[in-house]
Amino acid sequence: MVAGSLAENLYRDVVPISQAQVNGTHTNGTPKEAPKDVTVAPNGNGKKSHTGTLERGLAVLEHVGLRQEISTNAIATQLGLSRSAIYRIVHTLKELEYLEADHVTGRVRLGARLVELGVQAMSSTDLHKAAPQFLAGLAARSGETIFLAVPDGDAMVYVGKDRGANAVTLHCQLGTRRPQHASSLGKAWLSALAPAERVDRVTRMRLDRLTPNTIVERSHLLEELDRISKRGWAVDNIENEPDVGCVAAPIRDRTGQPIAAMSIAGPAGRVLMRTDELGPMVADAASTLSRRLGYLP
Repeated sequence: MVAGSLAENLYRDVVPISQAQVNGTHTNGTPKEAPKDVTVAPNGNGKKSHTGTLERGLAVLEHVGLRQEISTNAIATQLGLSRSAIYRIVHTLKELEYLEADHVTGRVRLGARLVELGVQAMSSTDLHKAAPQFLAGLAARSGETIFLAVPDGDAMVYVGKDRGANAVTLHCQLGTRRPQHASSLGKAWLSALAPAERVDRVTRMRLDRLTPNTIVERSHLLEELDRISKRGWAVDNIENEPDVGCVAAPIRDRTGQPIAAMSIAGPAGRVLMRTDELGPMVADAASTLSRRLGYLP
């Protein structure tokens, strides 16, 4: 199998070394030649460092990916490794179709096998599989309640939830719907749409007032969405229900389309005092999750 062959070639030099191997003997006591490509040396903290072909092979793949197309000599020079070692690694990666060479210039680029792996990674990753660890991490960092919601018409539907150490009970359960214009989740999602689609949606939707702070004027809402788009995160300033404040940011798929949003919610007096801290925090988590889903800004 291709993956197995790559593992055999690249892991060969970085497997853990037993004391018998370090002493130059097999476990049965017979002499053994030391691995040529493994360095075992004490470092400042008394641990042994292992330098192997796996790390060099992955470094080559990442470097080729960044450069798009590059000569083998240039790889060796730019990575500071010997040409002989790089030629062996590149040859192996070409044989296994992780790299391919231009038939005219001889320069290498990422190969078909990596494309296949990328597609497989994308197909095995969806929002519901990837999101829980991000919700948990955000709950731990913020101490508040974290929600994940997806759009449905002019509403956002809660599909994920986690609670931090200081979270209070909020009247929101999975499946609960909240209007987009009156929630940080909805405004975050709307802000990530293309401007023309954003205007079209706001023009069509009902802007019901839920609290004294709910935005019910279309021009005001569009201005707010423009600010959110530039800033990267939205605020629910007690616009959806009394005494609850939230900050939220959009989540994008690999095409760049907003598919969901995540929020930090809690008592208004607490959350709204921390918007400068919590806004960038939720935006960073949403951005990292988007990249996990394949989005490349």
